[in-house]
Amino acid sequence: MLFQLVIPIAVFTGIVLVLSSLVLFARRWLEPSGPVSIDVNGERVIEAKAGRRLLGTLADNGIFLPAACGGRGTCGQCRVTVISGGGPALPPEAVHVDADERAKGVRLACSVKIREDMKIVVPTSALDTQQWSCEVVSARNVATYIREIVLELPSPERIAFSAGAYVVIEVPPHRINFSDFEIDDPYQDDWRSSGLLALESAADTTLVRAYSLANPPQQDDQVVLLVRIAPPPATAPPGTPPGQASSYLFSLRTGDTLAVSGPFGEFRATDSDSEMLFVAGGVGISPIRSIILDQLSRGTQRKMSLWYGARDRNDLCYVEEFEELARQHDNFELHIALSAPHVDDEWQGHKGFIHLIVHEHYLSTHRAPGDVEYYLCGPPLMSASVIEMLEQLGVNRSRILFDDFGG
Repeated sequence: MLFQLVIPIAVFTGIVLVLSSLVLFARRWLEPSGPVSIDVNGERVIEAKAGRRLLGTLADNGIFLPAACGGRGTCGQCRVTVISGGGPALPPEAVHVDADERAKGVRLACSVKIREDMKIVVPTSALDTQQWSCEVVSARNVATYIREIVLELPSPERIAFSAGAYVVIEVPPHRINFSDFEIDDPYQDDWRSSGLLALESAADTTLVRAYSLANPPQQDDQVVLLVRIAPPPATAPPGTPPGQASSYLFSLRTGDTLAVSGPFGEFRATDSDSEMLFVAGGVGISPIRSIILDQLSRGTQRKMSLWYGARDRNDLCYVEEFEELARQHDNFELHIALSAPHVDDEWQGHKGFIHLIVHEHYLSTHRAPGDVEYYLCGPPLMSASVIEMLEQLGVNRSRILFDDFGG
């Protein structure tokens, strides 16, 4: 009886082993391997290993495409035109590349798997983008859960960018305990009571993330980033890890280094005399600050107002700086609204969502809201609410410029 059971089991096991061997054999021969060449813009040929993604291969060879989502396929910015090679477009690309563009060979580099020799065309600006190993010269809390990281470029390097641009940073593999963070004194009690100091973060591979520049172009020897810590959502299951990139950046100390490439982005001020109205929320203040500082340093006479929304005082950054700018410049005004201020905030200013505040206290009585230029950056829900409000006022979409954090 036992013998009769053993034979079928042995036969079944043998079949599984044979099929597994066939699959491995097929993959070995069918999957691309070995070196291939990629012709870039007819100006440069790079050697690459088949099987890798095009975005990472280009970056390894000093060609940096914008990828605000870190190559995860959600921002649609890493566009290239594939002349030959590359295979058919993948279904997820259709979200960002329409049928006409796909017919012309437009692809997302993060979705293209290198299988054969290729000819591609990338934006000329990608060939001029640089990468630096920058040193941390300052790391401080500018709000309870927001940290300002100031990075210095290696001398005599400079970064030439338009206010509103972003850079891409590389987060190396790491293992971090939040208890090791150097949180500034005024914010330590909040961190202890929140339980965040008990968290840990780990990454086994290099991560790529995009961050807007908070400094103006005149400060071209440094890169200033605002980073908000990303704890697990309140509804997440126990053990859900915090954001890996923000955790690593919060751990940086003076003297540490970080790989930075850029600049990227099309979010910038127009060259006109129109009134500028800025709406910012959270760390969305980063590119807005860059644009405002740039405009004022240029001596612009354009009328400007910043409408800055936050949940409570703990989410506000650079308030004293903006208040001082408003005192120094007659053409700049600051308006702050808190949607859920704490009792101990003793808040006497605007209360409510920023899109409602800017409408009620300014645009509802504005003589020509359609002539204003609107610059938005913040949480997606905030931007969507502001855009809906502006469209109801008859503002043309061409007058609304926004940075969506890469979608």
